[in-house]
Amino acid sequence: MRIALACTTAFAVALAAPASARAQDVGARAYVTPGTTVQVGAPFVLNVEITGTQQLQSEPILPDLERFARYLGNSAQSSIQVVNGRRAVSITVQYRYQAVAEGSFDVPALQLVAGGQSLTTEPLRVTVSAQAPQGTPPTQAPGGGGAVGTADPGQVGPDDIFITAEASKTHVVEGEPLVVEYRIWTRVDVTAFNFTRVPEPDGFWVEDVTPQGQPVVEQRTRDGQQFATAVIRRVALVPTGAGERTVDPIVLEAQVRVRADDPFDRFFGGRSLFGGGTVPAGVASEPLAITVDPLPPGAPQPFSGIVGQLEITASLDRDSVQANGAVTLTVRASGDGNIRAIPAPSLDLEDDFEVFPPEVSESVRAFGAGLSGEKTFEYVLIPRAPGRREIPAVTMGYLDGETAAYRVASTEALPLVVSGEVTNGPAALARGGVAQLRQDIRFIHLGAAIRPIARPLFDGAAFWIFALLPLAGIAGALGLRRHRDLLEGDVAYARGRRAGRVAKKRLADARRLADGDDPRAFYAEVARAVRGLVADKLNLAEAGLQTAELARHLERRAASAETVAELRACLEHCDRQRFAPPGHDPQERSRFLDRAGRLMTAIDRALA
Repeated sequence: MRIALACTTAFAVALAAPASARAQDVGARAYVTPGTTVQVGAPFVLNVEITGTQQLQSEPILPDLERFARYLGNSAQSSIQVVNGRRAVSITVQYRYQAVAEGSFDVPALQLVAGGQSLTTEPLRVTVSAQAPQGTPPTQAPGGGGAVGTADPGQVGPDDIFITAEASKTHVVEGEPLVVEYRIWTRVDVTAFNFTRVPEPDGFWVEDVTPQGQPVVEQRTRDGQQFATAVIRRVALVPTGAGERTVDPIVLEAQVRVRADDPFDRFFGGRSLFGGGTVPAGVASEPLAITVDPLPPGAPQPFSGIVGQLEITASLDRDSVQANGAVTLTVRASGDGNIRAIPAPSLDLEDDFEVFPPEVSESVRAFGAGLSGEKTFEYVLIPRAPGRREIPAVTMGYLDGETAAYRVASTEALPLVVSGEVTNGPAALARGGVAQLRQDIRFIHLGAAIRPIARPLFDGAAFWIFALLPLAGIAGALGLRRHRDLLEGDVAYARGRRAGRVAKKRLADARRLADGDDPRAFYAEVARAVRGLVADKLNLAEAGLQTAELARHLERRAASAETVAELRACLEHCDRQRFAPPGHDPQERSRFLDRAGRLMTAIDRALA
């Protein structure tokens, strides 16, 4: 009780301290908690304490510690004390890390601006050892995260909360999907968490298959200890090249409810004024190593890229059609593997068929250790000549995931009866080009006055309008024909022309999802709209297109630095929100949708 009363008195004196008390000198120092010697895998905190002011004009420039530490998150806390009538204020910025490599490492001096002054801290030296430091009591770092041990109720140690990453396969073939599941394990009360780092695996195409809704919490035993655990993220990865690949860790910051050992804690029903509450704890998963073998030689052409199982079917919406009429051909591919990567099949049709680019729809889901799904291509065909025709079979090669042998999936040939006649002009005219209208003789009136016209016929505007109108019609027809030819034969032109229309449709779909209860679907649709716009404009494969690659393509097309930075920020925000716990904030989603629309307008202008 004596300690609590002392704290209360100090707090009261701080409020009543006169403004005429002497000002405190502004200074800065850096220190590491729980100490400058830490164990591999243990968290530690780099603290930057600024005394004499609580006005921080610029945050400290964070040093690059990737050689031996993994960044987990940051927070700040302020302090006010009154000693002998003198008011002392300070603010501490805390950067949480996890030690990952043994050795002794230098932490360079940090620079910042606070209280209108430029400040520099002293450099530090951190030693990372394989064993826990001897004789060092398990102390809690300011701000909560980074304790080694759990001797005190207010401490959160590495054995109390951690993340595991498990891959369904660690040895795959190029194009063979695998699933990585991230699971949080905790013995403390986690009130909330958010991802601070969700890296894009280099050399992989990523499909988010995280279950919708709140994570399902269950009780499990691990190493003889009881934990509450839940799957917080599940992704399917498809390697895009052979070699040794590394899946970088994900990092999150959890808010952990702790209880301080204070007499006031019982008085206020378990919520002490001077301890307890929630503290942040940064945790990270371990990296995963994946071995990717190249595809065996002898792949059949055309090769779908599927490693797994594949079936394809084809159907027509009708078996007969008039010449110059339209018929819809639907090609459906389904099975196990990276279904999204299947290219549009090439149709070997006769020259008198006009073919429009297909409408594509797809659905993908996690299936066992990989992916499964369905992709549909709908072609509009216009036969120009009558007769009994046939739509040839569509074939796709794939690698059987069970036997490691190449196989070919094929559809059946489809018969089509085209009726009607080909006409080159109006049917009302006879072959001779003259039609007899009447057989009687019309009387010619006499005495009609014939007078000269005051001006020549070609001086009138109407004459030139009617004279040039056929030429304008011919030019328009030629332009339309060239446009259709480009749509049929130039994939890049076709994708570029329809990029804006497709992007608007996806944004409209996202707007419908903005008011729903599933924010993950909303942010996934916005990210798909942004990625799809760039992919269509530049004729790139949308599957597996990562943020860094998108930014490089925009930079090569001389897009402004602001547009490239906004692209990165928007896509990273989408990734974080897709993996965050579900929340309901339609206003924030509406604002973000407007932001994405402005970004897409800037991209469209940059790539015009």
